[in-house]
Amino acid sequence: MTGNTTGETGREGLFAGLRNLFATLLSIGRTRAELLVLEIEEEKLRLISMWSKAIGAAFLFAIGLIMAVFSIALAFWEQRVLVFGLFAAVFIGTALLLVASLRAQARKPSRLFRSSLSELDEDIAQLRGRPQE
Repeated sequence: MTGNTTGETGREGLFAGLRNLFATLLSIGRTRAELLVLEIEEEKLRLISMWSKAIGAAFLFAIGLIMAVFSIALAFWEQRVLVFGLFAAVFIGTALLLVASLRAQARKPSRLFRSSLSELDEDIAQLRGRPQE
């Protein structure tokens, strides 16, 4: 009978160890998920702030440019066609530069989730028994 007890105790110890391992893995997963959610929330707030500032600045800048062009056109009324043509060329050229800059920025990879991915890599390395470099 003592042989059965030892075998059952060994199984209980094995199952308890597996339960602890599973609980540890779930805890690690939960921590990483919380980090991921936090990064998403921070990125969302950053983007909202940047977009609102960019839209406000663009609107005010456009109003200022329109007023400046009309002021210059009024000052040089005889050459108004030339003034409006030059400013139209400047605005179109600037818009093309911004589009090129936007395309270049869109090609760059996002830094979103970099912390989460590095933490997951570290966790995998630790689980495999290799130190992260």
